[in-house]
Amino acid sequence: MKSLFQLKWVAAALLACTVAISCKKDNPTPVAAPDTYEVAVTDFSATRGTFHIGGKLYIPNGLEGKKPAVILCHGLFASYVKMEPYAQAAAKMGIMAVCFDFVGGPAGKSLSDGDIAKDNSVLTEIEDVTAVYDALASRADVDPSRIVVMGASQGGLVSALFAAKYPSRVKALGLFFPAFNLPDYVRTGVKTLFDDNLDAIPEEGLGTKLLGIDLGDVNYTFSPKYIRDAYGIDAYGTIGNYKGTVNIIHGDQDIVVPLEYTQEALKVYKNAHLDVLPGQGHVFDQNGIDTATAILQKWFPTVL
Repeated sequence: MKSLFQLKWVAAALLACTVAISCKKDNPTPVAAPDTYEVAVTDFSATRGTFHIGGKLYIPNGLEGKKPAVILCHGLFASYVKMEPYAQAAAKMGIMAVCFDFVGGPAGKSLSDGDIAKDNSVLTEIEDVTAVYDALASRADVDPSRIVVMGASQGGLVSALFAAKYPSRVKALGLFFPAFNLPDYVRTGVKTLFDDNLDAIPEEGLGTKLLGIDLGDVNYTFSPKYIRDAYGIDAYGTIGNYKGTVNIIHGDQDIVVPLEYTQEALKVYKNAHLDVLPGQGHVFDQNGIDTATAILQKWFPTVL
């Protein structure tokens, strides 16, 4: 009887230990102070249809359990590299972070499949974010109830539209100089050039200057698909479907996406905050990146 009792006691102890370890592994982890963890960077992969989406995953070293996560979306002509500073800062606080290249972009070398001249538009980028989100949320070490989506410029517009489409999936939304003016630019260009006749858009597409979009020295040719997709987007009529917390960081010297477009978005969002960075234009310099990072380091613990 004593031997049987001892066996039962050992079995119960092992079970309790297993449950404790399992609970520790599965329990949501809190957001830590800045620079708490070292960061490991690995390849990240997702799939949309026949397209491979490549990126980088930033993992806080030594942190077990289900971690909060952030998805970072780059802007037009940019790549995942532009979002790396924010991914590193998040991972050092115990937050998994993903940066990736959109299908068909950026121009030049990309981690993802596709041709920017025919496979990329705002609407296809929303599909890309969906694929990345699904791949990230399915990981055993990620808490799917605590995923923040963030984006810069066109990636900010895409992030806002994704959050409006799937509001229950986005814990919080972070935007850097979001291009809410892009659909208006496109509609104005099509109206001016073709009297609002989308069928008149030439198959070779239109350059930014012809379309009326001011990107400084950049004059990229937008495909007919890109133009038609952007033409139909009602940004301000859509983004307000997201009722969660929104934090926007925007420079007061931005001539590509003037600050007033973000100020208009504040009238639509129910729970939004704007941080204006003095002297910063479209795409932040190092000082702007450092300031934005400090803002995020204070923001992440409040939403995750």
